[in-house]
Amino acid sequence: MSQINQRMATGIVWMIGARLTDRAIGMVSTLLLARLLAPDDFGLVAMATAIGGMLDLLGSFSFDLALIQKQNASRRHYDTVWTLNVIFGLLCCAAMVALAVPAAQFYREPRLSTVMYVLSLMYLVNAFANVGVVNFRKELNFRQEFIFIFARRLVTFTITVGAALLLHSYWALLLGMCIGRCVTVAMSYMMNDYRPWFSLAAVRELFHFSKWMLLNNALGFLRHDGCTFIIGRQFGAAGLGVYSVSYEISNLPSTELVAPINRVTFPGFAKMAEPALIRASYFRLLGMIALLILPVGIGIASVAEPLVLAMLGDKWLQAPGLIAILAISGAICATQTNNASVWLALGRPRQVAVVQAVYLAVLFPSLYFFMQRDGIVGAGYAYLCAQLVDVAMEMSASRRMLDFAWRDVLAVVWRPLLGVTLMYLAVRWLDHRLLDWHPWPRLLVDAAAGAAVYIASVVGLWWLSARPNSAEHFCLQRLKVLPA
Repeated sequence: MSQINQRMATGIVWMIGARLTDRAIGMVSTLLLARLLAPDDFGLVAMATAIGGMLDLLGSFSFDLALIQKQNASRRHYDTVWTLNVIFGLLCCAAMVALAVPAAQFYREPRLSTVMYVLSLMYLVNAFANVGVVNFRKELNFRQEFIFIFARRLVTFTITVGAALLLHSYWALLLGMCIGRCVTVAMSYMMNDYRPWFSLAAVRELFHFSKWMLLNNALGFLRHDGCTFIIGRQFGAAGLGVYSVSYEISNLPSTELVAPINRVTFPGFAKMAEPALIRASYFRLLGMIALLILPVGIGIASVAEPLVLAMLGDKWLQAPGLIAILAISGAICATQTNNASVWLALGRPRQVAVVQAVYLAVLFPSLYFFMQRDGIVGAGYAYLCAQLVDVAMEMSASRRMLDFAWRDVLAVVWRPLLGVTLMYLAVRWLDHRLLDWHPWPRLLVDAAAGAAVYIASVVGLWWLSARPNSAEHFCLQRLKVLPA
């Protein structure tokens, strides 16, 4: 147990390092591209990738998770997964070509058909990626995963930004995506000795676990990308471009900081297997996420306007309101992402599907209502409403499986929650008095003040709470403020 926790802790450090490096490069890329390209360039590619995401559902059985969850997986399981990936990849490639013209007609965007033809090549190449790299996660070898992610991102960044400087069009995004995928496939064979071959010997065993993952992934696609069809149809490429960039910036806490933690926790929880063993690790991770990642999301919400003015420019003046609301929703989502890892590790993928279905049942009616009332900003309100319902459902499900009380959750999260509330109010009060400043100093002052208020609030509350052995205690020890 202690050895698994130690390897999980080491893995989390590697994965957060990988994700931070990946996103640092990604954010620099986004900011540069936002200056070099127009919103409709982003929106055009977002239309194509949304259709591609829908086609991905043909093969979204998450067989890699089945290999991780099945501790005694053999070669026939790995070969079967690789063969199925090849089959589904080829089907997606053909479907992208077949849907290119109908999609262009649906969106009333003639350029879209060419974009989809180009992206179909990406599916063709990706179909042959080496399944052996799943062992990086299964064996908690996250140093190799770090190298894999970093090299892929660096190549994609270089190609995309270089092409944008030369072309100033959406072709830069297409080149970056396609060449990045080619590099990923090549690296999967360079970094792992496993050499797959065609086989379907373990199809029945794999589908027993993965049939639920297909449903979960289909619902997950609708959760994250379903509204792009509605926004693209209603607001066009420019409106969808504003939404896509706003979503990427505002959801940094849930998509970029917590995601690497979940890549570690699922295989770690799967090795623990027992609810009693998982519970203690679950609360340690919940405390760390609430303490370190919740303020990032709320911080983005509090500085949305100067952030857009400073980093994106005048072309993106529709974005601040949407970013602020989506950032609050993303921060709440970040505290919940650990739940699905628990359910999957305990062999309960059905629970993920139930929660996703309820989320969508709230999201889509809310999208219709709020976008009719508030335009594109209404998408943010819809996601926030669905996320609030989602919190209650996810925590209730994990509480039943791990047998904990609501007061246990409150004991872990109340100080960060109060801290981010004070931080948000302080930054909004300060920013209102800096409206005449240049965006960059305004953003920097707001961010510094918010960080100071949050740290002072949380440390003060921790001290007044008799200094419990909590996430705050752990962080202060690592910073050498407290003795180990």
